[in-house]
Amino acid sequence: MSSDPTSLDVPPQVLEFLQSHRTLTLATASPAAVPRASTFLYVNDGPTLYFWSRATTLTARQIQQNPIVAFTIDHYTEDLNQTQGVQGIGECSVLLNGEQIARVADLFGQKFPTLAPGSTMSISFFRITPTELQFIDNKTTGGSTAAPGMFGAEFHRERSYSVIVGIPIQAADTIIASLPTVEVPAGETIVRQGTPADKFFVLLEGTAEVVREEDGRPTSVASLAVGDLFGEVAIMRDEPRSASVRATTDAKLLALDRDTFRDLIAQSMEITPDFDQVIRARLDAQGSN
Repeated sequence: MSSDPTSLDVPPQVLEFLQSHRTLTLATASPAAVPRASTFLYVNDGPTLYFWSRATTLTARQIQQNPIVAFTIDHYTEDLNQTQGVQGIGECSVLLNGEQIARVADLFGQKFPTLAPGSTMSISFFRITPTELQFIDNKTTGGSTAAPGMFGAEFHRERSYSVIVGIPIQAADTIIASLPTVEVPAGETIVRQGTPADKFFVLLEGTAEVVREEDGRPTSVASLAVGDLFGEVAIMRDEPRSASVRATTDAKLLALDRDTFRDLIAQSMEITPDFDQVIRARLDAQGSN
């Protein structure tokens, strides 16, 4: 199961930056929140990143225990006005499918032709599926000069991609860092009409459909793709789900429980009082699922 990484709405300059660079710094953490940062060669397929490591390394063990990672890809320059880079958060997993391993090994061979060919039996390939990307770009934003009287320099960044769409940035940053993943096979109902709204979801991989039943007859009212979210309207309005959502392919979702979601949104509304407009827009767009 995989989504088409090129289908994600990532600006072309970000994809070009990923393609033109060679190393990333990966931050992992143990279940006890002990951090580690390591540098790896990488290749990319759109915004999806791949690297390799030996399975016995601490980084590999931490990924197995806690798949949520952060990463940076930097372009160093003496002139800070030319600084560019990518910062991201995502889910990391080891590749187990032989065809995927062969394809990624070929991508490494194309990008790093001087690497000696050989057996990959002693290493593991890992995939990073980003949930958020930020692009640092001082080239096109007027440089890095700090405000008068302030020490240092500024790095201008903007969010280039996020699986959270339409949620205030203050809440989205916390949500992305908190979301566990759920895998659902094709044909399975993710949420059912009439049941309590206990979770908020973001579709990370695969597709789904929103189905509303009226007079005993189910009707498909919307299709969901990578990056779409659902469940927030019923939670915010404290109502049962007004529609079901069914996976039309194998799907991976990010899930956040009701109470945590409401607390995050309540905090963000102090800064973003027009959040109810977001809810109404989601209600119109997704049939208040």
